Amino acid sequence: MKVLLAGNTGYVTGKFIEEAFPECQVMVLGNKMLKTVRKKQIISRPFPKTELELGDIFRTYEFEAVVYFSNYLTFHGELEGEAENLRKLLQYCRKGQESHFLYVTGPEGMYDVPTGKTLLVENAEDVCRRYAKLYDLKVKILRTPYLCSGIYRKDFFYRIFEAAKENQKQFFQEAPEQKAYFLYPMDLAELMFKLYDNWSDEEEILNVPDVFAVSFWDVTEELKKILSPVSIIYKSSATIEKIKEDDKQIRINYNWFPKISVLDHISEMYEEYKENTQNNGEKINWFTSFGNRNKKVLRVCEFVVSFLAFEFLQHLLGNQAQFHMIDLRLVFIVLFGSLYGLGYGIAGAAAQAVSLFLAYESQGTRWYTLFYEPANWIPFIFYFATGAVCGYVRMKNRENLEFVSEENQLIREKFIFMRDLYQETLLDKKRYKKQILGSKDSFGKIFDITRKLDIVQPEELFIETMHIMEEVLENETFAFYSLSQKNGYGRLEAASPKSQGMYSASIRLSEYTFAMDALEKGQVWANRDFINGYPMYMAGIRREGSLVMLICIQEVKNEQLTLYYMNLFQILCGLVETSLLRALEYQEATEYRKYVEKTRILKPEYFEKSLELQHSMREQKMASYILLKLKYENMTLEEADEALDGCIRENDIRGISQEGELYLILTQADDKALPFVLGRLERKGFGGKVLDVPAGKEAAGEEA
Repeated sequence: MKVLLAGNTGYVTGKFIEEAFPECQVMVLGNKMLKTVRKKQIISRPFPKTELELGDIFRTYEFEAVVYFSNYLTFHGELEGEAENLRKLLQYCRKGQESHFLYVTGPEGMYDVPTGKTLLVENAEDVCRRYAKLYDLKVKILRTPYLCSGIYRKDFFYRIFEAAKENQKQFFQEAPEQKAYFLYPMDLAELMFKLYDNWSDEEEILNVPDVFAVSFWDVTEELKKILSPVSIIYKSSATIEKIKEDDKQIRINYNWFPKISVLDHISEMYEEYKENTQNNGEKINWFTSFGNRNKKVLRVCEFVVSFLAFEFLQHLLGNQAQFHMIDLRLVFIVLFGSLYGLGYGIAGAAAQAVSLFLAYESQGTRWYTLFYEPANWIPFIFYFATGAVCGYVRMKNRENLEFVSEENQLIREKFIFMRDLYQETLLDKKRYKKQILGSKDSFGKIFDITRKLDIVQPEELFIETMHIMEEVLENETFAFYSLSQKNGYGRLEAASPKSQGMYSASIRLSEYTFAMDALEKGQVWANRDFINGYPMYMAGIRREGSLVMLICIQEVKNEQLTLYYMNLFQILCGLVETSLLRALEYQEATEYRKYVEKTRILKPEYFEKSLELQHSMREQKMASYILLKLKYENMTLEEADEALDGCIRENDIRGISQEGELYLILTQADDKALPFVLGRLERKGFGGKVLDVPAGKEAAGEEA
């Protein structure tokens, strides 16, 4: 299954995905902390900036499940863009293939007193319901308590940990008696797994209850244990908000309830926070962090220190001949203008203009002389012009660099997106090529199957069907049961060689009540609830509306629990049904030729054929049999046939040899059942000898 997770996905981690969507291909939009892991089929990328990119994603991946995490899942989080992003996803869900849409929102919709937030949440939920009705979308709304995390930067507890690190006071907008409605994210992951595993097409609004009754005072006490010191101030005049009582809908329908309280999770979140902030690629020392927080102060200090240093050099080296060709004041202006931009360039020019003015003053030149003589303005003009030009060039280069960096980042994101599309296209190409050239469900393969099943002998048909199903369905746990409507029993006709011991020789149909409705309607029954004693798949072969045969698959792999696999199994069962009914009709049409007159005893040529097929099935470990040679000295052949009716099963085969000797094939029998069978035969007046070779070639055996 292909799954899209969008919206407020900061709470989604690799562990969350493995719990909620095991063995699914999952794409997460908007979570910068989650990395793409192709081995686990996890793709993480930013939320598309344009609807065209979003449309490309939907057209390429054809998601079967779409989950939108609301911004209201974050306590006191950012709420902008909720409705627009939700509308975009619903818009593309209706254009693509049928998707199961789940809107996961916060507890505002469960509050007993309406607020501004509850009105906004109701509008978002109303958008989902209207799209579902207009475009026949499969939409469910899940209202949960707020989620909590120690690594998501927008989360309530992350902000508390950050403020405590800076020794800042905590201001809670709630009263200490207010209930803290928080949910452990992994509990939500378990619920989402159950939701999609038992998805119904009916529209539902599910409310996750608050079962722990934790107040903000309890949260504060737990925070004080791990954050020392911490100062928290409450808003005592805040309104106490309550959520509606638990309707028990989730517990009854999905067998789920929250298991971990936020109080038990706070210490774990704090450990995650410390690990995430302290080991973030490289250790950041105190000086670097101080510099990042106080860049402007450091630049001003650097400017002042450099100005004083240049003034010292000017006074120290101004009288040397080689420095008459170098204007250190101009060097200072060029340096700061080029490093920090227009503002520092003008500031440097102003500072050096003051320095030059003071230098003129020290040489006896008055300010009015400088002012009234235009030739003296030239150095000052050049200082400001140089500072402005160097600062402008620096500013322009920085803007160009930022623009190029943003453009490169955008191109990189598009490249990654196109690479993902290309890889997905290659995978689809390989998959389709395999299906076309050697697929198990291609038209050529179906024609080949139809040709192979053109058989009129039921036993031979069982052998060929077993080979075909094992090859096509890639499974080796099949079994065929012939059913009797008279006594309600099924007799094992054949089973896969590797499924020995999985199936009993006979079954009672009354033990499979959960599957009978689907089987009688001609549908494949799947054991999705893993009912003990049932195979994973069951399909029936019907004749004139009644079940005559049962085909079972005892065990399947996880990837075979899909609708595609079930449909393929149903198609093969349909082909088998056609061939089997044709074989039965042929057998009935030729019945008068197969049996000795007025008996159910096979004539020699037909009995030898049945024995060969039974022997072939035993050689391939699909079935077992025991061959008996019977003595009926005091009975005619008709009387012996009538006596056998009461002591053998319907699927046991009786026949005579060319010499007139009576034989009995006990199908699906073993040594344990042999004494009981011989006892019944002896009570009916038969003597029995066990043979271990085909009829006509006697061998040493056991006399009854």
